[in-house]
Amino acid sequence: MNFIGKYLLDIIITDWALQSYLDLKHKNTFTSEEYRSIIRPDVILLKEGFPPQNPKFHNGKFWSPATLGNSTIKDGYKMKWHNMGQGKVQLRLGIAVLSDFFLCRGYVKSNENVDKRKMAKLKINIRNISKGKFSYRGML
Repeated sequence: MNFIGKYLLDIIITDWALQSYLDLKHKNTFTSEEYRSIIRPDVILLKEGFPPQNPKFHNGKFWSPATLGNSTIKDGYKMKWHNMGQGKVQLRLGIAVLSDFFLCRGYVKSNENVDKRKMAKLKINIRNISKGKFSYRGML
């Protein structure tokens, strides 16, 4: 469990995260080895607490606040991986940081318009999570 101020944080897998993982895996966006050795261990680093202290989180090319246009999305963050899979794609994971870490949606950033659409969805996901309107699929 993690601490944010005085609050414990868990890493919650939402249905959106599970579905996007399955879609990306089905499309061979990343290999099983990349998932086991890179993606999952990076996500598990969130267990170290918030704000994350691991040096990886100080690199804006790996972790940053989520933005839509010129505005920061409240409680939204992105994890980023570059050159993943055979297509050497930019993989992103939208995360809501509320009472816990909520994994929201993984996607391939193929251009700025895709990123904007996914960030708009993250904003909606955050609103829905705060209202309790999400499907819990597990915890890391």
